[in-house]
Amino acid sequence: MQRIKFIIRDKKLYTRVLITISSIIFTIFIFKIHWLYNLELSSINLRFSLRGEKEITDPIVIIGIDDSSIEELGNFPWDRKIYKTLIEKLGEYPKVIAFDLYFDIKSNKDSDKVFSELLKTNNRIIIAAFYTITDNPKFGSIKRLFLPLDIFSRYSKVGLVNHEYDNDGFIRRFSLIENVFDNNWYSFPLLVSCEFLDITPEEYLKNVANILKKDNKILINYRGGPYLYPYFSFVDIINGNFDPIVFKDKIVLIGATTEALHDTYFVPFSGYVRKGSRVRLGKMPGVEIHANSIGTLLKKDFIHLLNSDVLTFFISFILSIFPLFLPVSFGNFLRFFILTLMIALYFIFTNITFLKHNILLPYYIPPIGASVSYLSNLIYDLTSEEKEKRRIRDLFQRFISPRIIDELLELNHKTVVYSRRSNISVIFADIRNFTYYSDLRKPEEIVEILNEFFALAIEVIFKYGGTVDKFMGDAIMAIFGAPIYYGDFVERAVYSSLEIQRRLKELQKNWELKGYPKFEVGIGIATGEALVGIVGPSQKIEYTAIGSTVNLASRLESIAKGGEILICENTYERIKDKFMIEDLGYVNIKGKERPVHIYKVTGILKDEEKA
Repeated sequence: MQRIKFIIRDKKLYTRVLITISSIIFTIFIFKIHWLYNLELSSINLRFSLRGEKEITDPIVIIGIDDSSIEELGNFPWDRKIYKTLIEKLGEYPKVIAFDLYFDIKSNKDSDKVFSELLKTNNRIIIAAFYTITDNPKFGSIKRLFLPLDIFSRYSKVGLVNHEYDNDGFIRRFSLIENVFDNNWYSFPLLVSCEFLDITPEEYLKNVANILKKDNKILINYRGGPYLYPYFSFVDIINGNFDPIVFKDKIVLIGATTEALHDTYFVPFSGYVRKGSRVRLGKMPGVEIHANSIGTLLKKDFIHLLNSDVLTFFISFILSIFPLFLPVSFGNFLRFFILTLMIALYFIFTNITFLKHNILLPYYIPPIGASVSYLSNLIYDLTSEEKEKRRIRDLFQRFISPRIIDELLELNHKTVVYSRRSNISVIFADIRNFTYYSDLRKPEEIVEILNEFFALAIEVIFKYGGTVDKFMGDAIMAIFGAPIYYGDFVERAVYSSLEIQRRLKELQKNWELKGYPKFEVGIGIATGEALVGIVGPSQKIEYTAIGSTVNLASRLESIAKGGEILICENTYERIKDKFMIEDLGYVNIKGKERPVHIYKVTGILKDEEKA
């Protein structure tokens, strides 16, 4: 029976583990849906916000084409001679000058020549290219590459300035290399960084190969929100309103910063409230996104995104499985509290790993997966609990009263269904001479007599909290002390026996009026340890007691005369101060090596007679 109990519990554990695995896989799957995936992406923004902005130490300065520059210098694009003026104003101070501007269309011939000569004589300048992808219903995806004019690109390095959009429209990453029309093009940030470091892109990629492995896309380690890097207005440089030493050995990025030129984007710090301000930050100019990208490459403080489905599943499983192994005594509320605590600790852990090590672990998926698993297991527990209660009610309604069943279901009923050793009192009550008279009476009369006696006995046994074990011809067996334990179970057994004998007298009068024999009942009660629980195959399951205590009760009943209640010494020792008892001495009983001391209960002691 213990083996059955073990197997059943194991089966439930296996079911819970299967539910947990299914719940996690389901959660990972649904997070592939667009808006749920965006929720996970938003966690990156949250972690940046919790980290806060960093002090800018990158050797980068931005010259912005802002509203004041357009107002003074006229509508954009400008004559390209103005860029020569800008370079001359900067002098030899900058180490690298990079234009986040497009020079793909011819303008004034003289101006184009002047700018071309500038690029020819100044090898520290990098210019931009970009490509577009258009989805065409007829031809599919169509790529277009917009390169600087040949008179510019032949004298300068050209890098792609394409931004990488995530599903939610935020820019969090960029590609180091892009293959466009079977040619590999280095990104603008990579070329600028390599120029500053005086190495080739190939050398840089080789140096960071162990860090980046095979990942071509780099998560940008944003230093903060927009306008955090040192900014100068384009027109201020042209007018000489600056200190040239600021640009010494720096990377100078030149690009649009005004909203009017539509080169601003959502980044993780969009919506962040900068320290000392109450205004939420807006979009970031594209040139500053490049500044953050270059800063990431220079410092090599790469962000590592660990979000594989396998890792996500493993973390979710660890969070989910722990509550399953908590003791049964832990209620649902405590389990939920522990799960909530574990989720909170996981959020703290993920934030710390990002803050200290630039590692992005799965954020929302594991806690949601663990929550889905918990709810699924809770539903399973509730439904299986209800099913178990129905099974117990169906099983015990034959043996105990509905009131006792309700009490049983309020307890940890799982522990009472299976066999266990318990101290109980066992009653056997048998109609005397019934077999003899059953041969002389009609079967209908015999059935009526039996039904009336059994109905009386069951009513009394239920009244005192006993369990009707079984009917054996003209006898009935009952248990007191299981499955519900009462401290006075021995007294209850004796009280019920006395009441059966008393009420039997009233039943005898009714039988006499009908001309039936005046049957009497002999009762035996034994108290002691027995194995109590479910016995029998699933087709004929019984809740019963097995052991020497049961055998002794049966022997006592067999020697009891009609109207007598015989008890053993164990029973006597526990009720001797409450009942009138006659000592019958020692009697040899079949199955016992030594004589058994037996007693006869004759009534209930009055209060003044009790010791």
